[in-house]
Amino acid sequence: MCGICGYLTAPAGEPAREGDLAAMLAAIRHRGREDGQWQEGPAGLACRRLPILDLAGSRQPLANEDGSLVLVGNGEIYNWRTLRQDLEGRGHRFRTQGDLECLLHLYEEEQEGFLARLRGMFAFALYDRRANRLLLARDHLGVKPLFYTQAKGTLFFASEIKALTALPQVGRTLSPQALADYLALQFVPRPGTVYQEIAELAPASFLKAENGRLTTGTYWQLPLAEATPPPSLAEAAGEVMTLLRRAVARRLMADVPVGVLLSGGVDSSAIAALTREIAPEQLNTFAIVFAEESFDESRYSRLMAQRLGSRHHELVLDEDTIAGSLAEIAYFFDEPFCEGSAIPIYHICRLASPKVTVLLSGEGADETLGGYETYQARHLSPLYSWLPAPIQRGLAALASRLPVSDRKVSLDLKLRRFTAGAGLSPAAAHCWWRAAMSDADKRRILDPGFLATVPRPDSAALYEAVLASIPGRDLLNRLMATDCRLHLVDDLLLRADRMSMAHTMEIRVPFLDVDLVEAAFRIPSPVKIRGLANKRPLRHGLKGLLPESIRTRVKKGLNMPYQKWFKRRRWRELLHDTLAPARLGRHGLFQAAAVQGLLAEHEAGRANHSHALWAMMHLVLWLDANRAGGPA
Repeated sequence: MCGICGYLTAPAGEPAREGDLAAMLAAIRHRGREDGQWQEGPAGLACRRLPILDLAGSRQPLANEDGSLVLVGNGEIYNWRTLRQDLEGRGHRFRTQGDLECLLHLYEEEQEGFLARLRGMFAFALYDRRANRLLLARDHLGVKPLFYTQAKGTLFFASEIKALTALPQVGRTLSPQALADYLALQFVPRPGTVYQEIAELAPASFLKAENGRLTTGTYWQLPLAEATPPPSLAEAAGEVMTLLRRAVARRLMADVPVGVLLSGGVDSSAIAALTREIAPEQLNTFAIVFAEESFDESRYSRLMAQRLGSRHHELVLDEDTIAGSLAEIAYFFDEPFCEGSAIPIYHICRLASPKVTVLLSGEGADETLGGYETYQARHLSPLYSWLPAPIQRGLAALASRLPVSDRKVSLDLKLRRFTAGAGLSPAAAHCWWRAAMSDADKRRILDPGFLATVPRPDSAALYEAVLASIPGRDLLNRLMATDCRLHLVDDLLLRADRMSMAHTMEIRVPFLDVDLVEAAFRIPSPVKIRGLANKRPLRHGLKGLLPESIRTRVKKGLNMPYQKWFKRRRWRELLHDTLAPARLGRHGLFQAAAVQGLLAEHEAGRANHSHALWAMMHLVLWLDANRAGGPA
């Protein structure tokens, strides 16, 4: 794990200034403990390295035997030993015992053609001195980030946006589209960023810069070729478990201590159990505890830890701790971001960092194996649509009259969301069931002048476009692939990278092993989901490995009880102060009266706008800090 940055100036471009590389490197100093720089003519590469493999021997930048290629990289190549053995058989000589050196020799053999052979999480930059060519590449699922921009004929790249905005020649024009999408989705969808001048390289993609031209390409596509004939549940479970075991074993590759984030859900418990099975030495597990009962899962994480005999560490989070850390956490995101689980993960990584350097986490199982309730909602919505219209209207009216609850994933919220979305197109319904606010509410609270600058006002249209681009007849699998392209990479994986690297740690995600993902998407959705039962191959395969109360429990997900906190003095004052008309007026985005109306409806219990209020509050806090030169 590292932070990388660098540049390449086109023949007619304005060269990078002296000190640019150092400025970028300083902005990402939290990502590693060791500095390394290389500069020559039009090119410069730099790295903040967090040693995990070959601790003393794989300092970056790395060069090949004759020095014609120079590399900086972030992440791990899990199949590096196999690749190295093949390369040594072809006569290549290695200087290190690390994983990234093989990339140099693979490039010598195949240029960018080798990318599909890699198994790992990575973002790297490779400079070919002879050709004056820069190659940037990112892993298959987008676990590791890589941003880039062009300024006065020079291409700059970095692991985080803040390294690019540290340069005065890089523009920082806010993107109206990004801000509008954020309000609905709680994250900024890629490849754009909150700044119009900066983009992120897409997963499974590469970018080549040569002679002033940029070309991009894709080396892998998420496969949706379903197995024929479809596997039985037992067959699917057997393949999933075989590949998950291998994925966990790959991610235990480290010369530093490794632990597991243990929520008590089926995904993290599966990873902890397999880690204990593969590496039977004392295991460190880490869990969050909330005082609010419906948000607390410590009963299950303790049960799993006791079963495994792990050295279990808990962190109790309260509203004051969270409120006091909002500004420092915002610094590490560089953009508006309010995924509720990000803040607990930030704090658990702080707890874990003195004890381990690597954490295994459960991201990816829901998007590939069908774990979200939104998939069950889509699975059941045809049954709802068959009901006579008067009955549908009656059920919707009944849902709207249920008392508003501040419990986690409350029944009233689920029924309101389901009945409001069941009649929409599959993509629009899927967007609504995930969204912080509807597109209608977004239009209600945004200033008309600002809204006129947004090319695509409705975020549901983004889901429509992505879903339409994914081939196949299995709608649920296509919706899962849509989530892999949007919610997973732009939200959950971004969160994991930023919150772990804030404490100079690495999070690894076994469920996103490429071989496992490909196998998961060969399984037809009826094998994954039946009625209210989800992730069936995984749950079936875990029989005997997990306690039944964990193996069969309903997904809760890591989140925070800000719905409750908004009723308490400190958070209520923060919310009202942030959304005050005078403060909103500084930015020209909102209709203050409409925002106040939303707030009044929520506090009167007529509607649950907690997610929308949370998103708006974080946006205003970020905009204030950005105007003041804060989290950039």
